Amino acid sequence: MNFIRIAAVSLGAAIALITSATIQAQTTPTPTPDTSRDEVEISGIATRQMQDQVRALVAAYLGLWSIEVPSHSGLDFVAENAVFEYPYADDAYRRIEGREAIEFALREFPATARNWIFSDPRLFQTTYPDTFFVEFTAQAYVPATRRTYESRHLARITVTDGKISAFLELWDDDAKVAAFAVGGNAEHVSATTVAPQTP
Repeated sequence: MNFIRIAAVSLGAAIALITSATIQAQTTPTPTPDTSRDEVEISGIATRQMQDQVRALVAAYLGLWSIEVPSHSGLDFVAENAVFEYPYADDAYRRIEGREAIEFALREFPATARNWIFSDPRLFQTTYPDTFFVEFTAQAYVPATRRTYESRHLARITVTDGKISAFLELWDDDAKVAAFAVGGNAEHVSATTVAPQTP
């Protein structure tokens, strides 16, 4: 009798499990193809032109540092109401608004050093199609201290209608102080960044 009772309970449990599995299979939605990879690839193809445009804008910006007196036409790649930010710069240049003010600032900045060289640029996309980060190395000779400035820079660039509308640039502030500060602590200047005796 006990055997029959146990068999009946086991059979009932098995039927319940089968019924539950059948119901779950019927109610589970049919999986849809994963198109996220396709969308990413399409997005990447769609932004290649934008990446090339940003690289050209960055090259134009860095090119201004080698020009003693940038002309207004040289800033055609900057939007009229652009905002440039340099958080580690002197107070007057930490936030610059408008193309004319940016033009003036870019006359002042390069004059503090010369023989500017920019190398090893790397472009990074963000989740915003109009905003990119670019990383590069900057090097220049500082006549006032007879030292060579060298630092890795990181800039965030926003592009609107093919022009730079927002620009924020960061660098190693210790490297700046070591190279530009008159009477600065020479211990911060590595052997590779000490300028030659003759410029």
